[in-house]
Amino acid sequence: MNGASYDAVHRVLTIEFESGSVYQYFDIEPELYAELEAAQPHPWRVVGARVKEHRYRRLR
Repeated sequence: MNGASYDAVHRVLTIEFESGSVYQYFDIEPELYAELEAAQPHPWRVVGARVKEHRYRRLR
């Protein structure tokens, strides 16, 4: 994972992966995003499975 941003108003998590792919995940709870941020240096290993349970779309 290269980076992540979170829109708290719309509850949308945007993640850019090392491959260059960018995904948006919808209806992400603020607590889940906080866990992602706190799980450095490998946040996707910690919460990735729970994030992938949400609706998503690939941007690139």
